Amino acid sequence: MDQSIPLVISSICAGSLFLAAFLLLSGLVRNNSVANRWLAAFFLALSLLFIQLLLEQNTSSNFYLIYLSEWSRWAIFPSLYMAVYSFVQSKKPSLLLTLHFLPALLFAFFTLSGKDNLPSWTAFFVRYFFFMQGLVYGVLNLRLLYAHKQRIRQLLADKASDLSWLRNLVYAPVVIAVMWLAFRRLPAADSILYLICLGLTLYFISAALRQRIVYPREVALLDHKPKASSDSQRLTPPQIDLLKKRVALVVEQEKPYLDPALNLKMLADRIGISTHELSLVLNQGFGMNFYSYVNGLRAEEAERLLNSGSYGRGDMQTIAFSAGFNSRTTFYAAMKKLKQGEKKI
Repeated sequence: MDQSIPLVISSICAGSLFLAAFLLLSGLVRNNSVANRWLAAFFLALSLLFIQLLLEQNTSSNFYLIYLSEWSRWAIFPSLYMAVYSFVQSKKPSLLLTLHFLPALLFAFFTLSGKDNLPSWTAFFVRYFFFMQGLVYGVLNLRLLYAHKQRIRQLLADKASDLSWLRNLVYAPVVIAVMWLAFRRLPAADSILYLICLGLTLYFISAALRQRIVYPREVALLDHKPKASSDSQRLTPPQIDLLKKRVALVVEQEKPYLDPALNLKMLADRIGISTHELSLVLNQGFGMNFYSYVNGLRAEEAERLLNSGSYGRGDMQTIAFSAGFNSRTTFYAAMKKLKQGEKKI
C-alpha cells in the first residue's frame, strides 16, 4: 500500500477532529453545553490518536513522543461516556464519574515519570485494553440510552427526543475497536481501515454539529421521582381500580390524547391526581407506560377516522395529525402495534 495514503487520511482525521473540538468548546452548538464539552474532549482524544498514528508512520519520529501520546486512547471511551451521560441526564455529572479516567491518568503519570517501558506483566493488558474499553463502554452507553428512552416514554406521548445520531455515535467507536483488533495484523487491509475511519470521523463531526434534541425541556421539568418510598406514595389495589375508572372516564369524555402536546403532567392535571399517581395507575392498572397508553388511544382514533369513510388511504398524514400524532414514525409504529394486537385477539 502506498504509505502516503495513511499519512493523508490520518492528517485529515486529526485536523478535522481538532477543529470540531474547538468549535464545540467555542459554543457553536449552544444547547447541551456540558455534554458538548465532553464531546469535544472525545474528539480531542481521537485527534491525538490519529496524531500518534502519524508519528508512527514517520520513521524519523521520536519514540518517546509516540509513547507519550499513547495515553490519549485510554481517554477516548470515558470521554464519550461522560458526553452521553450528560446528554441524557438533566443533572450535572457526579465527581465520582471522573474515576472512569483513572486508567488514563495512571498511564500518563507512569509515562511522565521517565520510564519508557511498562512492566512486562502489563504487556497483554495494554495491548488489548483499547478493544476491551470499546466493548465495555459501548454496553454502558447503550444502557444509558435505553434508560433515557424508557424515562421519556413515562412522561411524553410523542417523539420528542432524537436518539439516532447519538446512538450511532456510540456504535461507531465500538466498530473502530473491533476493526482495530481484526486488522491490526493485516497490513494489506490498512487502506480499507483508514478509509472507514475517515468516513466515521466525518460522520462524528457532522452528527455533533447538527445534533438534535436528546433531553427535551419537558422531560427535565417532569422527570422527578419521590425522594423515598413510603406508604403514602403507594396506592392500594382498590385505589388503583378507582383511579383507573377516573382516567378512562376523562379520556372517553374529553379525548385529551388529541392534543399533540399532551404530556404526563397535563393529563394528571385534567384528571386531578399527581403525576406519580398517574404513572402508577398506567403501569399497574393498564399495564402500559404513558407513551404506549396515549399512542394506543391515538391509534384507535386513527382507525376510527379511517373506517369512517371521510378519509382515503392517501390521507394518512392528515389522519395521523387529526388523531393527535406529532410524527409519522410514531403514528406508523402505533398503528402496527394496534394491528398486531387485533390479530392476537
